[in-house]
Parts: sequence; C-alpha cells; structure tokens
Amino acid sequence: MQLQAQLRMGAALLLGVAVGISGYVLPGYLNAYRQSSRNVQALESYAQVLEAGNAVSAERGPSNIVLSLDQDAGQPYESTAARMARARDRADQALAQLSGLVQALPPENQRRQELLSTQRSLMRGRADIDQLLLHAPSDRSPQQLQDAIDQMIDARKQLDPLIDSFYGEAMQSAPDQAGIVQMARVLSDLREYGGRMGSMLIVPLSTPAPIAPARQLVLARLRGHVQEIHHLIPGHIDPSDQDHEDIDNVRAQVERGFFHHTLPLIDTLVAQSGSSYALRAAAFTRQVMPDLMGLEKLENLFMQRALIQVNRTRRDNRRHVLLIGACLLGFCVFLLALLRAAERLVTRPLLLARQEIINLAQGDLRRAPRAGNSAEVRALHDALDILRRHHVNSMQLAFERDELSRSLRRQAHTDALTGLLNRHALEEITGDLSAEPVRLSKGRGLILIDVDYFKPINDVHGHIVGDLVLREVASRIMRLVAAPHVAFRYGGEEFAILTNGLSMEELCTLAENIRHAIADDEITAPGAQRLAVTASLGVAKGDSTVLTWLDLLNAADAALYRAKAQGRNQLVSASSS
Repeated sequence: MQLQAQLRMGAALLLGVAVGISGYVLPGYLNAYRQSSRNVQALESYAQVLEAGNAVSAERGPSNIVLSLDQDAGQPYESTAARMARARDRADQALAQLSGLVQALPPENQRRQELLSTQRSLMRGRADIDQLLLHAPSDRSPQQLQDAIDQMIDARKQLDPLIDSFYGEAMQSAPDQAGIVQMARVLSDLREYGGRMGSMLIVPLSTPAPIAPARQLVLARLRGHVQEIHHLIPGHIDPSDQDHEDIDNVRAQVERGFFHHTLPLIDTLVAQSGSSYALRAAAFTRQVMPDLMGLEKLENLFMQRALIQVNRTRRDNRRHVLLIGACLLGFCVFLLALLRAAERLVTRPLLLARQEIINLAQGDLRRAPRAGNSAEVRALHDALDILRRHHVNSMQLAFERDELSRSLRRQAHTDALTGLLNRHALEEITGDLSAEPVRLSKGRGLILIDVDYFKPINDVHGHIVGDLVLREVASRIMRLVAAPHVAFRYGGEEFAILTNGLSMEELCTLAENIRHAIADDEITAPGAQRLAVTASLGVAKGDSTVLTWLDLLNAADAALYRAKAQGRNQLVSASSS
C-alpha cells in the first residue's frame, strides 16, 4: 500500500474515533439544549398567560373607579377613563399575544376554546360598563353595577383553566424551576383574589349599602384562600441568586402593602357593613391598586428569575454543542492540514525522488523537479546528487571503454602500414572460409591486386622503399574506392577490394582504373629515385557458378594467377577465363 493511502487511512481512522467520541457526547448536550429550549418556551408561554390574567384583573381597577364617578367630575373622571383605556389596551395586547401561542392549535382544542370564552366574556363586561357610563351614577342601579363587575370577574375566571394548563406544562417541562413556577402562580392567585375582594366591595361602597350575606360568605372564603397561600411565599430568597435583593425588597413591600394594609382595610370595611363606611369606592380602589400591582411586580421578578436560569442553562448547553462541533470541525481541518502537509513534505518529495531515480536508471541525467525542505528530504536529495555523479562517472567510463574498444577494434582490423582494413576485417565479412561455406549476398564482387615484382624492389631498394611503395599503392586504391565498396590489404603486396552492387563490366572498369592509377605514375623513392610500379588484378563476381565466399575468392585468385602468368600489369576476370 502506498504511503499516501496509509496516511489517509490513518487520518480516516482518527476522524472515525473523533466522530465516535463526539457522537457519544454530543447527543447528550444536544438533547439538553433541546430540552432547555422547550423549558424556555414553556416558561415564556406560562409568563404570557400570567400576564394576560394580570392584565384582565388590572382592568377592573380603573373600571371600578370610573363606575363610581360622575362624568361631570371633570379631570378625575377623565384621568380615570384614560387609565381604563390603557388598561384595556394592555389586556388586549396580552390576550393577542396569548392568542398567537394557541393559534396553531386545532379550532376544537380546549385551550383555544378557553381563550375565546375569556375574550367574549371580557367584551361583554366592557360593553356592560360602557353602557352604564352612558347614564348618570344616580340612574345606575346597584344590580346593574354588580352585574357589570361580576362579568369582569367572570372574564378573569375564564382564564383559570388556561392558566392551569400552562402551569402544568411549565411544571412538567422545567422541573428544576418548579418552585419559582409555583410561586408565580401563588402571587397571580393572590393578586386575583385580592382584586376580586376589592371588586365585591365597590357596589356597597358606591351605594352605600350593606354587604349581602352571600357576598360576605364569598369574601370570607376568598379571605381564607389568601391566608392559606400567604404561607407559601418564602420569607427570604436564596442569597446565591443575584436578584435576591430585588425580590426581598419587593417581598417586604408586598407584606407591608397587601398583607398589612389592603387585607386589613378590606376586613375593616366588611366589618362596617350596614353602617357608615370609612371610604368610598374610588378612594378605596386608589388605595389598594398599588398593593395589587406590588403582587404583579413580585410575580414578574420570580418569572424573570426562572427565565434567566433556564436561558442560562440553554446558553450553556448551546455553548457545549457548538464547542464540541467546533472541536470536531477543527480536528477535521487539522487532519486535512496534516494530510496536505504530509503530502507536501513527505509524499510528494518521495514521489519526485522516485521519478528522479527512474530517470537516472533510464539514462536521463537531468535534474528533475524537487519538493520538500526538511533535513531528511535534503539528505535524500544529496544522495540522489551523489548517485547522479556516480552515474555520470559510470557513463563516462563506459563511453571511454567503448571508445577504447572501438579503437582497439579499428587497430585490430586496420593495417598499420597502409591504413586499409586488413585481412582479419575481410574474414569477419566473409566468415571462416575453412568452415561451413557462407553464401554470397546478391551483387557481391571481388578484385584481388598483386604488386608486380615487389620482392626485387625490397631486395634492391630495401624495405623502407618497399613500405613506401605499398603505402602509395594503397593511397591510389583508396582514391578510387568509395562506399559501399571496401579496400583491404590482403597480405604482403596483395590488396583486395570487396564491391557491392556492381555488374561485371562495372567491376572490370573499376579494376582497370586502379591498374592505371598504379602504373601510369611512377613512385618517387628517397634519394629522388623514380620507380615504375605495376600490378596484376583478378576480378570475380558472384553468379550461378560462384555461390559462396570461398567460390568468389577462388575465382578471383585464379583470375589473378592468370594475369600474372600472362605477363603481369593486366587484369583478368573470372568470366573471361
């Protein structure tokens, strides 16, 4: 397996391990993030339904005051009417936001039905109040006033099932915030119960009239509920909570305002039933409204605390998810960078070095492109340079050896005196004539030349002059013999010319020219001696009777013998014999 494939397989294995670890850890944080998101959604929905309940309850305050005032009261009436309009806007906005939460539910869903009932009941209560406001206070009967106020109370009661539903969902989705969720519900109930008790006193205080026994019973029951849930409010908040000081301060205000002012004031007015009341409806409402708003404020602080905690948990879980994802992504990028670095620093340099070695083995001594600059790669490149120099030296030695071999071969095949090829070179062409006969190639011819009376020249003039004669004869032969024909010194004063592609007539013409070249010009010897030198020539060509080299040699030799026998300085062809 190639190194690059091994590196990739190792990287894939490491990535698989990283993915496996992430796959084991990430789902837990991802599920926790999803759960915390559901917790946030559940608490936000719960806070919204509580806000809707508080807004509907708070609308009763200015409505109760405006019902007890005459439109001729001027600025007090106008300011109260303006507060009632703002309270209605607040309630409408809260119910509209709540409607957005349940809008995706089927029309027959219980939550949608409960919200629609609340909205219809609230519209009826507002219509009743608006109708009463068209008449002077003296024209409004106590029963009409009480019916309008009861309709507003009923509108708030219609929200209780919806609040219960969101309360249960919040308790189930965010069990860690169960205490805060329950405390917000307690404060919402206190605010509503206190508001109902105050609203039930509006008609008696406006008339004034005694409180009906049935209403006194309802007031007593509500008073008992308030007393029971009062004990559920913690006396002190955990100091570890950064918002505990605000909650403690508002908690103290609620104790002073609602429990030590509003409730005792209601008890006093209920005790004054049937006699002269200490306060009228408008003054009473103005006194208790700030205390009821304190309950709302405390409730909002508790819900904010819960939302802050679950949002913090969600952010932590989200941070863990992103951190694990970022680590996995970073690890992938790291592996990719590592693979690229390995390819750039290791694999590619090795592949290029491999190609350079192959080139060297094939005789290409050029330096190939290289990559990598590490100490190990540089050492490899140095080794390649050493190998290249060694290869160059080896090739140089081989070239010199070949040149020497060719030189020796030339020397072995060249006659040292004349410069012509020697008999050994001829025999390499013709083969060993004593062995198996070698057939002639088509068109081969042979001219044998023998210098006439060469021995007397040696004997009279000496071997130096004899050698001079042989060199001059060889020179004159070489001037006339061109490729593809080849001249040889056959031995002593004998020469041979091996021809190729000449007819017998052309062969004889060449031989005759050589004879004239030798005989026509005297040879000047040392001492200004002029020697007339002639030669006898025998010519033969391969034909139907001359089939082998031995046949050709014998035929030319026989023709040469006849030329010498007939007086020398002539040529005889084998065809004329």
